[in-house]
Amino acid sequence: MKKLSLAALIALSMLGSVSAVQADEIGISGNVGVTSNYMWRGMTQTKDDGAISAEIDFDYNGFYLGAWAANVDFDGDEDYELDVYIGYGNSIGNFSYDVNYLKFLYPSSDDSTDFDELTVGLGYEIDKLSLGASYSFGVHTENNGAKNDYAEVTASYDFDVVSLDLSYGDYENTGDNYSAGLSKSFDINGNAIDLAVAYVDFDSDAGKDGDEDEVFASLTYSF
Repeated sequence: MKKLSLAALIALSMLGSVSAVQADEIGISGNVGVTSNYMWRGMTQTKDDGAISAEIDFDYNGFYLGAWAANVDFDGDEDYELDVYIGYGNSIGNFSYDVNYLKFLYPSSDDSTDFDELTVGLGYEIDKLSLGASYSFGVHTENNGAKNDYAEVTASYDFDVVSLDLSYGDYENTGDNYSAGLSKSFDINGNAIDLAVAYVDFDSDAGKDGDEDEVFASLTYSF
């Protein structure tokens, strides 16, 4: 239970800070999703198999607290991933910003592989074009593992019928990746169903044996 203790402390501290807030002032949202391949920063987390995920968020005046989970399949004994995060986001005109702290947890693993990141993100929207950039600082890794940073830029254009989504990221001492995909969102009684298909290419710093490329599809229901 040691791996979950910090996540619990984060949750309790957040709940304590809003204890005087009325329940109807706190927003609650979530989603469930399925994908043909759980890809993260250009690398498969399921050995090219499918994954099921779920997420829940609580927000109040720009502050938010949430958790996301999905099945994974590595060479070790990790069966699932649990991400717990806390942050703040807001917008000024067409610009948006977000700062969050996230713990990547693998509770089923005997060999601790947990790590933490602090991410700063910026966004800009003009008409149907959305641009984004983020930088994640590796601030902690169990067992004195490497604390690698990650930088990413994104662009998306909504053609009404479908959106074109592009991204490029560089993972320190690991590799870089780019993706190109199409997505579409449907409103269902105030909720949303998002469909996406994308091509992802990962170039490993360790050489061609570590390179990956994949086409995958996903479906997400948000409420």
